[in-house]
Amino acid sequence: MKFGEWLNQVDKFNRVFSRNLEWVGVIGILLMFLANFIDVVGAKLFLWPVPGATEVISFAQVLAIAPAVAFTLLLGRHIRVEFIIMRLPIRIRESICGFSSLLSLITFVLILWQSFIYGQSLQRAGEIGSTSHIPFYPFAYIIAFCCIPVCLAFLVEILKSFSEVVKHGSR
Repeated sequence: MKFGEWLNQVDKFNRVFSRNLEWVGVIGILLMFLANFIDVVGAKLFLWPVPGATEVISFAQVLAIAPAVAFTLLLGRHIRVEFIIMRLPIRIRESICGFSSLLSLITFVLILWQSFIYGQSLQRAGEIGSTSHIPFYPFAYIIAFCCIPVCLAFLVEILKSFSEVVKHGSR
């Protein structure tokens, strides 16, 4: 199998994985809506707000945002300033893109690592929400897990940029 084919297979796998992971984000958004709706209706109509609703909404935000990061990256719906480098020769442009992706990969590897360590710390300490009694640690692990496809996407970008630099030689 050639390098380009392998890279395309990895990219395709990551896209499918990220698209499926995005559905967890949809569940998080629905959970936020539902918790907020029930809390407001309970507070306004029955004068009894849902205990721990704010915590549930906060946890649901993690479920809504973290899984969507990779698919957002793959769709190109993130901020990237390219108007200056687009005028450069392709080899220089791809070198800059590869370096930028490398820095992003390092950042997300650190986020993954620290989220995992933080999750272990929360699990050992037995941290739970004060009113909802929901444990904190699964959400730190979710953030760490959701960084995996982001790291894979940046790795693919680095390898594609490197491939373009090698392909175009000294141009």
